[in-house]
Amino acid sequence: MSENILSLEDLKFLEKLHAHYGLEYIRFDDSGIKLNNQKLFEDDLAKTDYFNLLTEISKKLKYRLNSNFQMNFTTSFNFDVVRV
Repeated sequence: MSENILSLEDLKFLEKLHAHYGLEYIRFDDSGIKLNNQKLFEDDLAKTDYFNLLTEISKKLKYRLNSNFQMNFTTSFNFDVVRV
């Protein structure tokens, strides 16, 4: 993708998830949001904000891509977005 679809705040949020929770991928499809680390949303109601932000990010990308997709992260917080 050559266009900046995500805001700086979106990117900082994703970087935080990657750095603190070891996020390797996020998949957005018809069944919802799937993460490699489901502990991100377990046992803490404050993490509801995380889910809301991920939902907003997914809406932006899904609208632009017109498809379900998966974000794959690397060790240096680079990520690829792949249509699924």
